[in-house]
Amino acid sequence: MRRFFVQLFLSLAMFSLFSAPAFANFDLRGSQQIDIGVKSLDTAVSADGKWTFVLTEGGNIQVLTWRGELAQVIETGKAYSRIEFSAAGNRLILSGGGTKDIMILSLGMIHALDTTGSPSMGADDASVVIAYFGDYQ
Repeated sequence: MRRFFVQLFLSLAMFSLFSAPAFANFDLRGSQQIDIGVKSLDTAVSADGKWTFVLTEGGNIQVLTWRGELAQVIETGKAYSRIEFSAAGNRLILSGGGTKDIMILSLGMIHALDTTGSPSMGADDASVVIAYFGDYQ
């Protein structure tokens, strides 16, 4: 009987050694406090970490660069309380705030290209769309 309890104790001791949680420490490399001028309700960060979307009172979204600079304000027209960035990286989903609906915003990246001095045809203020097909062979 004594041998049974010794084996049970050793088994439990070995189990507790292998199932113990691992603790990690974080190295704080810097912090940043950004005054956005209005009360924030929720935030979402793009998958690549380059953009932070801050949902503010009144339903506006402030888009911040990774440096914390204001890049754009998107007006939604409704008072939502939660924001989520989609896993695919191209949509924002707004919900809550007592509304009975959700708002899905599809995002498209706009890049400004400096074409000063480049040859061109057509009107100088014409819009240009550049389509990139990554899977085209």
